[in-house]
Amino acid sequence: MSRPPPLKILFLTSSYPRHEHDVASVFLHYFASSLVARGNQVHVLAPAEGKDGVAADGAITVHRFQYFPQRWQKLAYGSGIMPNLNRSPLLWLQVPFYVLSMLWALVRLMRQEKFDVLHAHWILPQGLIAIVVKTIQPIPLVTTAHGADAFALKGRLNGFVKRLVISTSDAWTANTEATAAAVQTNYSRTSARIIPMGVEIERFSNGDRSALRGLVDQSEFLLLFVGRLVEKKGVDDLLRALALLPAAFRSRTRLWIIGEGDLRSTLEKTAVDCAIDQQVRFWGVVRNQDLPDYYAAADLFIAPSIEARSGDTEGQGVVLLEAFAARLCVIATRCGGIDAVVRDQHTGILVPPNDPKRIAAAIETLITDTALRTRLADNAFAEVRERYDWQYIAGEFDKLYRELVSSAAFVTD
Repeated sequence: MSRPPPLKILFLTSSYPRHEHDVASVFLHYFASSLVARGNQVHVLAPAEGKDGVAADGAITVHRFQYFPQRWQKLAYGSGIMPNLNRSPLLWLQVPFYVLSMLWALVRLMRQEKFDVLHAHWILPQGLIAIVVKTIQPIPLVTTAHGADAFALKGRLNGFVKRLVISTSDAWTANTEATAAAVQTNYSRTSARIIPMGVEIERFSNGDRSALRGLVDQSEFLLLFVGRLVEKKGVDDLLRALALLPAAFRSRTRLWIIGEGDLRSTLEKTAVDCAIDQQVRFWGVVRNQDLPDYYAAADLFIAPSIEARSGDTEGQGVVLLEAFAARLCVIATRCGGIDAVVRDQHTGILVPPNDPKRIAAAIETLITDTALRTRLADNAFAEVRERYDWQYIAGEFDKLYRELVSSAAFVTD
C-alpha cells in the first residue's frame, strides 16, 4: 500500500528546544520528529532567547523570532510564560511586543512558504495569533490545549478570546478530558478531539541503572521528581512528605529533584527547615538524553501536582509517561488531567493534592510492598506501550490533518 503524499505542517509554539540538550517543550520535538518519520515536512515557529533566524533540528526546520531587545527578552523560557509573569509583573510590558512579533513572523513565513496545515500549540497566545493570520491567508488550523491555557487565564476577556479561538479553528484537540472540560465548560460548545501527547518508549525503557545508582547506597530507597520548580508541581508537599516518614524509613530514603524554576531556593530552604537537606539532592536541569538513566536509578517516581493560585494545573503530565516507559512505579495526585493517565491501584497510586501525609503513607506502602510496586510498574508499562507511543499519537494527528486538508473548504481545483 502506497504512502499518502506528504503534508507540510507548521507548528506555532511559545517554546521549543533551543539546542540539543534543552528540555523546553521537548515533547514538541518528539512530536514533530514522529510526523517527519511518517513522511511529512514540519516547520516550527518559536520565540528566540538569543539570536533569531532559521536552523535545522534534524529534519525539522525551526524559525526563531525576537520580540524585545535580546538582553531583556525573558518572557518565553525559564519557568514558562505564566510563572514568569507571576514572578515579574513588569514582563507584562513585553506581552504585546511578543504577540505582534509572532504575528509578523508568521505572516512573513506563510508568504515565503506554502503550508498545508497550521497547528497552534496552546490557545493563548498562539491560537489567537493563528486565527488572525487565517483571516488573511485561509489554511486548515488545528489548535491544541495543553493545560495552562485551559485552567489558567480566567476572566471574562480571556473567556471571550478562548471562545473565539476555539470557534474559529477548524479543529481543536486536548490532551485529556479534564483539559477539554476546562475549556468547554467555560468557553466552547465545540467538542475537542482527545489526543494526548506521547513518549519515546524505547529510549526511556533502556536507561542504565548502573550509571547513577552507585551515587546512593544500595540499601537506600530512591525517590525521583522531574519537572519545573513552579507552584503547580507541588514539590513543597513532596519535601514535607519525606519529612513525615517514620524515622526508620526516612533514614534510608533519598530524594532526587530534577528541574529548575523560580521556587528552587525556596524549596532548598524548606528541605533545610524540615531537616532533610542531607537526603535531598537538587540536580537542576538534566540533559534530556540523560534522563532515562535517572529514571532507571530510581525506585519510585512522584508527581505531587496541585492547583496553583492562578488556577493552573497539570493537563496531562508527560513525565508520568516517561516513568511508565521506564517501568518505574508512580505516585501522583488527583489533579487536573492526571487521573486520565494514572489509574489508581492499577498503573500507580493516586492521592489527594495538597496532602503530604497521604503522599508519605503511599511512599511507606510502596517501600514495604515490593510486589505491589512491581505490579503497578508492569501495568503502567503495558499501558504506555499500548496508548502513548509517539508513532501512534502522530498517526492520530496525521489523520486529523488529512481530514481537514481534504475537506471541501480547502479543496482547490
